[in-house]
Amino acid sequence: MQSVKVENVRSDINVTPLVDVVLVLLIIFMVVTPMLQKGPPVVLPKASNPPTKPEDKSQILIAVSKDKGLYIEKDPMPSDEAFAARMTEEYQRNKNASVVIKGDARLTYGEIKKALLKVKEVGFEQVGLISQRQEQ
Repeated sequence: MQSVKVENVRSDINVTPLVDVVLVLLIIFMVVTPMLQKGPPVVLPKASNPPTKPEDKSQILIAVSKDKGLYIEKDPMPSDEAFAARMTEEYQRNKNASVVIKGDARLTYGEIKKALLKVKEVGFEQVGLISQRQEQ
């Protein structure tokens, strides 16, 4: 009978492949996360207890940036007429869609209200404002 010689058998786990996978996932999330934001970056106003409503596919996002520019989703609107035309087109596509307005907190409420009234003039019934929960 021959004897089998066992040399230096290691029983610990090799974590190198796990670290590689985790780093790749981290990089993917870092690249994709900024793309998920709709519209231009704005500073949201803070509210003590804002109501939460889940986002749905028929929801239209309007953003009012710090420089008072209007955006529909990510598209900048060069003028009030272009904004009204695009909103009329959106209304004709889906009359039951809800509209949410993301206004910059550094603007006055009057600037946000102008966008709100323009949306109401087109005919949308469900219009809301986006705010951020105030830290306590």
